[in-house]
Order: sequence, then structure tokens, then C-alpha cells
Amino acid sequence: MTKNYSNLLVLFSLLFIFSACEDSEDINFKTAGVYIFHEGGFGSNNATIGSYDPETLEYNPNLYGGQNSGFVGDVQQNILVDNGTIYSVLNGSNSIEIMGSNLKSEGEISFPELDKPRDIAVAGNLAYIANWGPYDQNFSLFASEIFVVDLSTNSLIERIEVQEYPEHLFIKNNQLIVSHSSFDGSISEISIINLNNLQVEQTIALPNGPQEIVEDENGSIWIVCTSGSLIQLNASLTSIENRIDLDGEVLGDIDVDGNSIYFYSANEISFLNTADNTVSNTGIEVEMQTPYAFAVDPVSGDFYLGDALDYSSEGLMIRYSNEGELLDMFPSGIIPTQFTFNIERDR
Repeated sequence: MTKNYSNLLVLFSLLFIFSACEDSEDINFKTAGVYIFHEGGFGSNNATIGSYDPETLEYNPNLYGGQNSGFVGDVQQNILVDNGTIYSVLNGSNSIEIMGSNLKSEGEISFPELDKPRDIAVAGNLAYIANWGPYDQNFSLFASEIFVVDLSTNSLIERIEVQEYPEHLFIKNNQLIVSHSSFDGSISEISIINLNNLQVEQTIALPNGPQEIVEDENGSIWIVCTSGSLIQLNASLTSIENRIDLDGEVLGDIDVDGNSIYFYSANEISFLNTADNTVSNTGIEVEMQTPYAFAVDPVSGDFYLGDALDYSSEGLMIRYSNEGELLDMFPSGIIPTQFTFNIERDR
């Protein structure tokens, strides 16, 4: 994934949902495995997906290759897990690989208009794809869009013109939230699209570098801006409700655990308490050459980080406990970019 601000794109947990009639107090969960997604080298068509067992510390660097033939594709930009289906957005291949929870390929979204896709969101049988579109002679974008795809046929059915550099997508209350972030900071905003009429109904200016969009436990929407801010939107998604300015630049990847939003900045893991808007440091310092990936295990609270190092050789996966103990560190694939967690029932 070619990232503007050394960010990780959107992290999602692979959760198996059990019957609501069971008493949740009698059910325990465990992280049965972690998928580690690697962007691969630009133009090299060597994106990979590895699997990691947090109990045995065993790592398979290319589980995808064992389930399928070859690599995932060129530049694995973002990953979405939706109801057991995994969507891999391939920015260089101009396609989206569709896989089952075992990483076995089940199909592909690909059509001529798809040009440098960045992210995907799914609602029912429809997918929404952030598409940068072509460059002009000065390597500037001029025709970015959100594509609407029918997942029963994987075909393009609608196109929504939006501001250039659409990055991350999030659906809330039948509205599609789109973050936009250009390389030079000249574009720094979010768009709100009404999914009933597919119209852009709101644009909101943000600090430089809006990237990942998450929802806290109270249903509030937050956006991280890599220039050093966490932004909370109001309930109607029409304006900024709250702005938390941090002490310096922040990785464009955040994760929610309870009432805390965790983030990585200045070689440290910190968190925002959404109940009182206070920012605290975990005391965990992690020095990385090229910070690229960050996630929190939703069961154990362990922190997973990816270091892209020199962007061309194997990257580094780092795991810390919530208490600050270094649990594991090992070379992974080229540019570790995202983690997903396989949560299972544990009696």
C-alpha cells in the first residue's frame, strides 16, 4: 500500500457472532489466530498474507500462497472483513480480491474504470470503493470517484464524483464517510454521502492528513489526522463535535478498545479516554524505523505493530502486551500493513 503518511489503513476484527440467547457472562473468547497483511513492493506483484498463532508464536509467512497459487497481487492497499468475507484492495493491480475466512480466493472485483482503488466498504449486497482515478501530465488526480458495485455480479452500477484523494471509508446511519488527504496537504477534508440518493451532502474541513475512521463504544465517529489530531463528529455527521490535539504527528491508524482510542505517536503507544477526553501514555515505547501498522487485539488487548523498514526487504512484526511486555518480534513480509484477528469461543 502506497501510504501518504506512513499509515496503516483500516483495521478490522474477524469475529464469529454467537446466539444472543446465550448468557454472555458464560462465554469466553480467545484469539485463535492473526492474519498479517503485507503490501508488497510497488510494481512487484508480491503482496502476501501470513498467519500468526499468538499462543504458540508460530508464523506462516504466506498462508495465502498455500491456499492459492502465487501472490495476492500488486500493492495490497486496504483490507475489509465483512461477515467472514475478506476484501483485499489492490491499488497496483486495479482490482479487489475476494476471499473466504480461510484466505481461499472466491472471486474478484475488476472492471476497466477501476484505477488506483484505495478502500472498500460494504452494506448488504452493495460495495462502495474509493477510487483515485487517473493522473494528469503533472501526476495530479482530476477524476476521483466512489464506485458502487453489485456484489451479486461484482459489476459497477453507479459512480459518485467526489473530491480527489479519497482514502478511507466508513458507513454510519446509511451515510458513507470518506476521508480525503492529498500529499501536499492542499486537500484535507471528509465527505458525507447519503446512500439513499448517492449525493455528497456535506464536506467538512479537517486538520492535515485525515486517515482512518472508527466508531467508539458510544457510537461516536472519530477520524485520525496524521498532523496530530483526533476529530470527533457530531451525531448527525454534519460538523466537528470535538477536536483533540496531540503532541506531534501520529500514525494514520487508530484502534478502539472499550472507551479508549489507542494510537502510535513519537515512538509511544498512547490512548484517548472518550469518557473524559483525556490523553494518557501507556508507558510502552516502541522504536520503529518506518512505522506502518498498528492494531489492538480485541480479546487480550495486546498491541501489534508493523515496521516497514526500507520498504523493499522483509518488514518487522512487533507484539507487546497491554502491560508493556515485549511478547514477540520477527521478520514478516514486505511492508506489513494491516492485522485482523480470528476470535473464537473458548469455554
